[in-house]
Amino acid sequence: MSSIFELEKPVFGRENSSVELVAASDADTTLTAAESVNSLVVMTPTGAKTVTTATAAAIIAEIGSGVRIGTTFSITLRNQAASTHAMTLAGGTGVTLDSDNTNTAAAAATRSFLGRVTAYASGSEAITVYSGVTSAH
Repeated sequence: MSSIFELEKPVFGRENSSVELVAASDADTTLTAAESVNSLVVMTPTGAKTVTTATAAAIIAEIGSGVRIGTTFSITLRNQAASTHAMTLAGGTGVTLDSDNTNTAAAAATRSFLGRVTAYASGSEAITVYSGVTSAH
């Protein structure tokens, strides 16, 4: 009889990895692949700003050879603005934000996102990002 590990081929993510702290300037920002995986992006925007992930191909290459469909990673946006100005997450090429998402971190709030690999074959890499919990600070 096969074990469940042989049948399911589970995906074990990088849960024990450190979080990449990205101190973003007060500007629209495109993250590198390393900054897009298990990252905390901190910004004090003076106007509405967009934070764009790296491409799906670059993120999948960053995750490495253990990547599978279902591999996940986190991105957290921390908005240090006292009032008014939002940070919005956008996807690079091949990165889709789920249609039910709230993709913004309002002023004085933090919002978490979970990225999930949906295809990893070379040339057709794809990731879907889901919004998660938001909290005021």
